[in-house]
Amino acid sequence: MARVTPQAAFNAALWHLRTPFAWGLRSDCTAACEAFKALHGLDPLAQCGASYTTAIGAARILNRAGGYLEWCRNTFDMPETDDPRPGDLALIVSADPLGSALSICINRGEYASKSETGMSINRANILGAWSCRF
Repeated sequence: MARVTPQAAFNAALWHLRTPFAWGLRSDCTAACEAFKALHGLDPLAQCGASYTTAIGAARILNRAGGYLEWCRNTFDMPETDDPRPGDLALIVSADPLGSALSICINRGEYASKSETGMSINRANILGAWSCRF
């Protein structure tokens, strides 16, 4: 697998995370996964049948799974990593209602995630991360 450059990760994130957040439609989770798919050709949500249109709907799905981190672990059929690199998915601590957001790593320690106004780049603590490297 070719290594993803920070510029390629940024470009994919910008393309897929540039529009404002909306529950269930290109939200933080689906948008980050679309950026990942553009970079790697692998859809992290391929096994996911859950859908939602509201914050309550998302919270119910995550509660049934045991939280956002457990939902990610049960949904993504990819290896976890403690050292996310450009192009990897990362669940980061955030101030949003869920307390975390799925993001795409654009450079070591820097993550692009969806915000109310579009893409936001943050330095954040990770709760979990997934790589396309097998």
